[in-house]
Amino acid sequence: MQAQERKPVTAILFDSSIEDEIGQVLALALLLSYDAKREIRASSLSVSRNNLKLAAFCDLMSRFFLVSSPIGMAVNGTSTTSVPPMIQAVLTKRSEARTIGQLNDTADPVALIRNALTAQPDQNSVVVLSGAPVNLLGLLALPGSKQLIQKKVRTLVIAAPAQDAEGMKKLFAEWPGSVIVAGEDLGQSLRFPGECIEKDFSWATNHPLVDAYRAAKAMPYDAPATAMAAVLYASHPENNFFKLSEPAQGKQRQLVANPEDIGRIIQTCREVVSAKPEPRRGARGQA
Repeated sequence: MQAQERKPVTAILFDSSIEDEIGQVLALALLLSYDAKREIRASSLSVSRNNLKLAAFCDLMSRFFLVSSPIGMAVNGTSTTSVPPMIQAVLTKRSEARTIGQLNDTADPVALIRNALTAQPDQNSVVVLSGAPVNLLGLLALPGSKQLIQKKVRTLVIAAPAQDAEGMKKLFAEWPGSVIVAGEDLGQSLRFPGECIEKDFSWATNHPLVDAYRAAKAMPYDAPATAMAAVLYASHPENNFFKLSEPAQGKQRQLVANPEDIGRIIQTCREVVSAKPEPRRGARGQA
């Protein structure tokens, strides 16, 4: 008798601005932690700003978690060379570990997202957006992209706040599938505990999330976890961490947390994001 074919893990395509919001860094860390645990696959990582330092930060985070993924950077996004203190603190401390220093070290994010979708089985992908939608709008502008999205993408999960109001309006109107929004009110009720940063990372002396969190603002503080909620739902919808509201405007629904589940959600995020990544066969060591 033939062995039963193993179902592929969910592929998550994460597109973010990674600017001055520590919640986006927490979400990236959660995504990479789940990839390191082989529970999902971070099949595409892209930034919506034209900023090599932001791309370098994402690459550094990815390699720290022993995840191999090209980094897409929006060359037509808002261009800047400055980064917030939380990003600069990590890049300064780990300058020797940086591998992105010029445009050729990054990928075209639209092509990266399209190719990642093409490589996946039907309905096996979830797109998570936390930031301006420039890369997803670029994807939608490609011939045949809407058919590809309908075939490959299970849902689009958007983490508030929504940057670029006009761009988001266009994205909502043109996206050819279901859209789930994690609102700011959800992030206020789900706050990542600052004590986790102080207590749960004793195994790492140079963890980029810890350095970023401490540099973002004066400790101690608890951070709104809107983007983390989006990644948690995208990674494990079957765990019933959240409910979904009734559809609005045809296809949009809100992510809702029951008050009795908030403790479980926060504890899960805390445990997953602080776990030590396990090396894979042939994987590079931590940078």
